Amino acid sequence: MPVQTSYDEAMQIAMPGMRSDSTLENTDGCCAAQSAIKPGYAVATVSVANDKSVVKQVSAATDTIIKGIARFSQFGCVTGQYETGDAVNVMTFGRIWAVTNLTAAPTPASNVQVLNGGNDAGKVASTGGTAVLGWSFTGRFTTFTDSTGTTVNLAEVQLRDQTAVAATPAA
Repeated sequence: MPVQTSYDEAMQIAMPGMRSDSTLENTDGCCAAQSAIKPGYAVATVSVANDKSVVKQVSAATDTIIKGIARFSQFGCVTGQYETGDAVNVMTFGRIWAVTNLTAAPTPASNVQVLNGGNDAGKVASTGGTAVLGWSFTGRFTTFTDSTGTTVNLAEVQLRDQTAVAATPAA
């Protein structure tokens, strides 16, 4: 059997929901999809029972309990997304490639917002969405071409535990 000595020059750097480095990370695998969830998109907690979370892709301003970003899984994403009832892997701490509406590299250490409406719902952005405490852009950016030939923009996001509450604006 021949040994592979090189890789295709067109090999993509990253894909949506792919872990971006090997540093400390936490992935919650005890989540169930309420509806279809695409890897690389932000997910919100719908309910929790028996230490199991029911999650959905962020799609509305009322999705305020943002849990993390859906990771890609070769087992769970055989159709390209998690389907209703599937076990979903959600990264809650670490670095991950997230789908974004940005078209260029974000400013390193800048705050991440999650878009909650329209065709961009669940994507990460610099403005126009819900700010997520503890999440920041690393400054890395790339694109991914999916199986339909569509180019998907990806930004690397550092997820940290949300241990603080946003300050209330002064009256």
